[in-house]
Amino acid sequence: MIDATDFTIPGTGVLRNKLGITDSAVILKATTDSTVLRLAELHASPIRGAFDSAHLQAIHHHLYQDLYDWAGELRSIDAPNLPASQVEKSLNNVLDRLARENHLKGLSAEEWTRNASAYLYDLGTIQPFLAGNNITLQEFAVELARKNNLSLQWDATPSIASDSMALLSQAEQSANLRRLIMLAMDTDPIAQHSSREHVLELGMERLPPSRIG
Repeated sequence: MIDATDFTIPGTGVLRNKLGITDSAVILKATTDSTVLRLAELHASPIRGAFDSAHLQAIHHHLYQDLYDWAGELRSIDAPNLPASQVEKSLNNVLDRLARENHLKGLSAEEWTRNASAYLYDLGTIQPFLAGNNITLQEFAVELARKNNLSLQWDATPSIASDSMALLSQAEQSANLRRLIMLAMDTDPIAQHSSREHVLELGMERLPPSRIG
């Protein structure tokens, strides 16, 4: 049996990490500093991939390789929305559908925004990783946009999976995602930048304690 406590340092609630940090404020700062650096690297040299599960996992690994041994691994504990045993299949179903749609190639910016928001919603509900889903999915969207000669600037936009969105219906969440992508859309692409405050805002979402058989 595996549960969330297997990934945390006893008595702290902090995820076990390569730096041996036990304080939540310190691990947040370390995560922020490390992620900003790794995002900058990805924006300068994106990970080439097929926008499949392996590609998404490679992005997560790059972002969190300095902090966690499980960077790039799909989660192995249950979440309320989806048990761990269904993560890989669900992820492949969504990304296979994206491939069948030719990765949204040839769409107008408006059409791309509408379709990309639907895919981000579906991927977000899966929660593929133990933590770091938000930033990973945003970077996945940046690379998908770049593939379609579009550019996303997330710096001034809220998290795509904020706590408030959890209270909204699926239709409302999808509409919010469309608005966020429209805000992030840059019709005159420039070099991507990552702000420290943006990563702080995203933080490291956690899965509630649960068990799998």
